Parts: sequence; C-alpha cells; structure tokens
Amino acid sequence: MRIYRERVLPSVANLLLPLLLFVSVIAIMLPINAELSLPLAFGFSLGLLAAMYFASPILEITENELICKGARIDRKFLGSVQNIPRKEIFEQLGQKLDARAWLAIQPSVKGLLKIEILDQNDPTPYWMVSSRNVERVKNLLEKI
Repeated sequence: MRIYRERVLPSVANLLLPLLLFVSVIAIMLPINAELSLPLAFGFSLGLLAAMYFASPILEITENELICKGARIDRKFLGSVQNIPRKEIFEQLGQKLDARAWLAIQPSVKGLLKIEILDQNDPTPYWMVSSRNVERVKNLLEKI
C-alpha cells in the first residue's frame, strides 16, 4: 500500500525556459516562414514543458519499499536518513559525493535527503533524493 508519493517538479522559475524557447522559435522562424512560426513555437514550448514534467523524479514510499526514479529498495535495508541543509547541498553533490551513490535530484528544489543503504550486497552506499517535503519523507522513512 502506498504511503506517500511525490513528483518532484522543477521550481516555478524554470517555467521561464519554455517561455524563452517560445520567443526564440518565433524570432528564428518569422523571417523564414511567418505562418509556421506560431505553431512551431507552441509545439516546441509544450514539448519542453512535457519533457520537464515527465523527467521529474517520482518519490514513492510504500509499506515495504522506497521507490525513486524506477529504483526500488526494501525499507529494511534503509539506514539513517539525513536532511541536508541548503548551505551544504553544493558540497554534498560535489566534493563529498560518492560516485556509487544513487541520485534522484531536481536541481531547482532545495530539499535534499541522504538515505543510507545497509544492504551488504548493494554497492550503493546511499541515495540522494530531492523532495519538497523533506521532514515528512524523513519521518515516514524512519518509521519501519
């Protein structure tokens, strides 16, 4: 049974990208073919919006599993859950990042969790997961 589900969408500021693409396509296509410029601008912008939506990681917690970006792990193999403060996110995703870590991050979302993996057969030491509700996710994962 599902306990929690979140699609970690980009921040609202990222909606400027499709708008900029819309204007750019019109500016490029207008001298070439004025009749096609508006439909192409709408098409490309909607395509970018759809790509941003469907590329956003989905974080799901069930009674038995943690599921993120298609990866699943049994909750009995989860160790400590750490909320990474905003000022440490850059460092955690840079210098301190283990190359074997599983990443399910949305760069424009400032909530980040580091979830320790205790499975001896799994080479992944931890998962780094973005969430807009880090405290709620942390509390749900700590309840086993």
